[in-house]
Amino acid sequence: MIDGYGTIPFSAIASKWAKKYDAKSIQQCLTHIQESCKSQGVFSSNRPTVMKYPMCEHHFYESLQGGLSDLTLNATERCNLRCKYCTYSGAYYYERHHSTEDMSWETAKKAIDYFYSHTQSSEKVYMSFFGGEPLLNFDLVKRSVEYARGFANWPPIVFHLDTNGTTLSDETSGFLIENDVILQVSIDGPFEIHDRYRVFGNGGGTFHLVHKNLERIRKMDRDYYESRVSFAATLAPPCELLETYRFFSSDDLVAKNNLNINFVDTYDTDFFRMLHDRVRRSRLSEHLGALRKEYLEVTVGSNSGPAHQFLKGLFERPLVRIHRRALNPMGAHCPPNGICVPGVRRLFVDVAGRFYPCEKVGQAFCIGHVDTGIEHPKVRSLLEQYIRGSTQDCTSCWAVRLCSLCLAQARRSRDLDFGRKKDNCSVERANLHDSLVLYAEIMERNPKAFDFVEDMVFE
Repeated sequence: MIDGYGTIPFSAIASKWAKKYDAKSIQQCLTHIQESCKSQGVFSSNRPTVMKYPMCEHHFYESLQGGLSDLTLNATERCNLRCKYCTYSGAYYYERHHSTEDMSWETAKKAIDYFYSHTQSSEKVYMSFFGGEPLLNFDLVKRSVEYARGFANWPPIVFHLDTNGTTLSDETSGFLIENDVILQVSIDGPFEIHDRYRVFGNGGGTFHLVHKNLERIRKMDRDYYESRVSFAATLAPPCELLETYRFFSSDDLVAKNNLNINFVDTYDTDFFRMLHDRVRRSRLSEHLGALRKEYLEVTVGSNSGPAHQFLKGLFERPLVRIHRRALNPMGAHCPPNGICVPGVRRLFVDVAGRFYPCEKVGQAFCIGHVDTGIEHPKVRSLLEQYIRGSTQDCTSCWAVRLCSLCLAQARRSRDLDFGRKKDNCSVERANLHDSLVLYAEIMERNPKAFDFVEDMVFE
């Protein structure tokens, strides 16, 4: 009856369903819909007319002055691997290539000093190390952690490092364990999948070395391994999801650890042209359907336990966003969906000391330098440019409250490209539609399925 509500008279709806339902049931249903519209704003036709960042000028300034929360140091542009899908492999038109450049200690120290002096209103801060392969500049990582630990009156600090896992030695592993560094290791699945793309310069696979190094860390400190080591899997054609899922859910070294899943970036690249026909033929849709069904059954089941991290990585993030959606009536203003204040949530520093909003935008949108700090006018200008280019589409979009798109999805080379953003908007809406359907299916069968979200900490 919802389909007819608001488009045809109540009497027409009643006539349409009279053969299937009795008059009393039809009236109760229509009354319920009508009362829901009045009390909860269901089916409201209100649309925002203006997009603006939900932060006044004073708050904006204060956030940049004292609310920074995550410093990411690009410790080196060197890498000992030549992963075929890597952003820096040369297969992506507008990205930098692997180089021999390292971040100097002088640059790192200036970045840390600036970060420290601009975090005083933050409750917790993070320092991350990125590459290349950051452990190739281990001395910088070590000095940075030790230097940061020497500051007084700093909020609790958490260290994080991304690694390909091949350079983990007794020395580096011991240091990471001693300093409780959160370690994210790239591993794409079983060796036949992992070694298809994650290779050394000579083409040799890396799986067995990574596996060996993980075993070493677990042997050195099992508690650290279980609580601080996580994995990042990049799904690339032919995207053998079922095999990858079996690996992550059964291999003893990875089955219980957190997992972050990404797909290969499809824009501005020759990577997909280099694939031969057998690899191009993907059963991605079929495999996603099978895993979606399994996630559904696990989530609604009462005795099956929580879904595995791989299933969560594929399906759960948008479901949590839906569950946490705002339920108040839509006003005249809406925020620019997934955008943060560039530099506040994450400040990325390249090897030369230039500041960027995060590592996802590459070397686009420079907002400052270690010698001059964050340039507030550049941050404000970037936000305003994004809002101007997005307002018309976003204010008329049904997904405006659930959208996660940000600067990274509107970037082409070093500029904003709103044609690119429109393409990503279509993908985002399609994915959100599928997630809404899945969410409804789960909640119909298990209304308590997402109660765990109430206990989650969002930072």
